Amino acid sequence: MDATALTPEAPQLRWSAPRARLRATGAAWADWRRWADHLAGGYQRRLQADAAAADALRAQWSGPQGLDEAALDARLAELRARVRLSRPGAADARGLRVQALAAVAVAAQRTVDKAPYPVQLLAALAMHEGLLVQMAAGEGKTLAVALAGVLHGWGGRPCHVVTANDYLAARDAELMGSLYRRCGVAVSAVEHGLAPEQLRARYDADVVYGTSKQFLADHLFDQIVLEGAIDPVRRRIRELQPAAGAVRTRGLHTAIVDEADSVLIDEANTPLIISAPQPNPLLVSAVLAAREVAEELQAGRDYTVDLEFRDIEFTPAGRTQLEALTRRLPPVWHAPERRDDLVRQALSARELYLRDRHYIVQDGKVEILDENTGRVMPGRSWSYGLHQAIEAREGVQITHPSRTMARMSFQEFFRHYHRLGGASGTLQGVRQELWWTYGLLTFVVPTRLPSQLQVPPPRHFADSAAKWQALVDAVERLHREGHPVLVGTRRLADSETLQTRLQARGLECAVLNAKQLAQEAEIVAEAGKRGRITVATNMAGRGTDILIGPLVASQGGLHVLMLEPHESVRVDWQLFGRAGRQGQPGHAQAYAALDDDLLRRHLPLALAPLRALARLSPRWRGGLIGPMIALAQRRAQARAFQQRRYLQQRERELRKQLSFTRAGAA
Repeated sequence: MDATALTPEAPQLRWSAPRARLRATGAAWADWRRWADHLAGGYQRRLQADAAAADALRAQWSGPQGLDEAALDARLAELRARVRLSRPGAADARGLRVQALAAVAVAAQRTVDKAPYPVQLLAALAMHEGLLVQMAAGEGKTLAVALAGVLHGWGGRPCHVVTANDYLAARDAELMGSLYRRCGVAVSAVEHGLAPEQLRARYDADVVYGTSKQFLADHLFDQIVLEGAIDPVRRRIRELQPAAGAVRTRGLHTAIVDEADSVLIDEANTPLIISAPQPNPLLVSAVLAAREVAEELQAGRDYTVDLEFRDIEFTPAGRTQLEALTRRLPPVWHAPERRDDLVRQALSARELYLRDRHYIVQDGKVEILDENTGRVMPGRSWSYGLHQAIEAREGVQITHPSRTMARMSFQEFFRHYHRLGGASGTLQGVRQELWWTYGLLTFVVPTRLPSQLQVPPPRHFADSAAKWQALVDAVERLHREGHPVLVGTRRLADSETLQTRLQARGLECAVLNAKQLAQEAEIVAEAGKRGRITVATNMAGRGTDILIGPLVASQGGLHVLMLEPHESVRVDWQLFGRAGRQGQPGHAQAYAALDDDLLRRHLPLALAPLRALARLSPRWRGGLIGPMIALAQRRAQARAFQQRRYLQQRERELRKQLSFTRAGAA
């Protein structure tokens, strides 16, 4: 089946002409940055003027001599009709947008009891223009996204608000629901597990909240249903109406991406594949036999493990051992290449994919964990027999392999939207990639209040044992002093280990990881209270406001402790950003050891002498740990960028091959 035949070419993006010119001339990053900053400067002056005008109008309409409730409803209805009938580039488009934003701001003040600040109005205008907005943590991205969502919803085209997870999608749709309804805009949220008829009903709304995985999955399901039914270039809503009873969505037009760097960069490393089970008893028996063969092999003697590239290589001794063990495999797997691939998957399941880090076993099933968020990805499975190899290792029932029905990368998916914008608090270091991949420029919104977040240099240790001891000591001390503490871990297993160590000292803590999804809202609501200890994976690093009271603020605010650095400095700052929000005091402290996963996997071997010196001397370690972490993070991000570029190229080549096959078959 041609999974990409119904996918049209990407729409002409706003910045396509300059982008093509820069690619043709081979412009360097510095040249691009100068050009982008110059263009963004012009946008900033115009958008700031429009935001100031909208804020002044909001103050006038919401004042004692302004609009009463009936007059506001009438003004909203009038502006909604004018926006629906307006054309891009019309002479009054700019003034109309200022009035529309001012009216929506007044509605927000009277419905959700949140009067938008000028920076939020500025961010909403920039997102409506198709820019990516960088806002500091706690500056109110949720409301700014809703303001832009109302303006897009008034346009009559479907608008998707992309969030980092299902919890945030449902939360934000409910939190801003009264604002949308007051403005005459239908809003809903889609999530995993809904029946097709439920999804169709929710996609009928003007603005739909959901995750990128959900939107892409539903888009692919629609491709499967509509195969050959419509011209692949015709993607507008009106062309989908004849098949409205079969498809789930109303097409792709506008997307506002919240936490844009996480969605567009971090989660764009792998394509989404829609598949169906295909019984293969031969593979099941082969996977079980490969597990037994793998048990006979020893790391170092028979194979080597490359942690940096996550690969298994057989040694000469290992190949000799494999030859002797081949008879244990079914005959169809005796060919050297097939045998090596099968056993390599079994070894990868043992050495590279760890329980409670890459997956959990729940209700007798292996469920994948998203390493970026720490959340379970229900219904997802690894390809090429790896999932079955992990199931064999865990001793659970082995599922049948799947047949691919449709696939698409997230990079390609988001380029299909006619209008694309978004917001994030951490777009540093990815501006160039966002430009090259999506044609998106970054607009930095100034902070409303100066930051009071204190971030000292990382505390450094020779090994993890010393680091863990110091971290538990720090949590105990801060708890006795009455500070609320949030400890961020990279892995689910670490969060549970830390809970055990704290309980051994008589300290109770709340744990937020993939096993406590139902308690997420309650745990977050309590995390800012005096003396509270919260241990969380990256689930607590996105889109959550940990509120603190006046007493806690007067004592220094929330204290965030990071167990180990992440592969991206942006993810570090996502965790740090849980403290010191909206100009409040806060403290964030990173802990690092020389045997941390980041330094083991991503530091070059040439630095081994310096690492040995740092291990022996605390004074040297203090001067070297910071540059080592920075270097390892740069190397990790460079490798992730290359993986995304490779995926983009591979998906493009696959699409060409499938199109050729389909044309030949016709």
